[in-house]
Amino acid sequence: MSNHSGRQLDDAPSTVSALPAIAAAVGEQLTVLVDGGVCSGLDLIRMLALGADGVLIGRPWGYALAAAGQRGVAQVLSLLADEMRVGMALTGCASIAAIDSTVLATGQD
Repeated sequence: MSNHSGRQLDDAPSTVSALPAIAAAVGEQLTVLVDGGVCSGLDLIRMLALGADGVLIGRPWGYALAAAGQRGVAQVLSLLADEMRVGMALTGCASIAAIDSTVLATGQD
């Protein structure tokens, strides 16, 4: 699922807000891939926790490619992986499979 970061329709919901309902509706019937608004390793964790089976990244590596070529892409992918590892450690997730909605702060106790 993607909304191209809301570029096409100003009032389109963000992927992060629409993801939980879509993931719940399709259950195990479909693989849910999400795209849009992913700029950090924590964004990757958030999308997985909200029900995505996979997360696509476009803008970060596109900018890195334009700025520094192959070296830039390698650097941004390394940065995303590092941020994801830190986020997983701080939420007690030893593997990507362990990321679920319990890692999200909901503001409710």
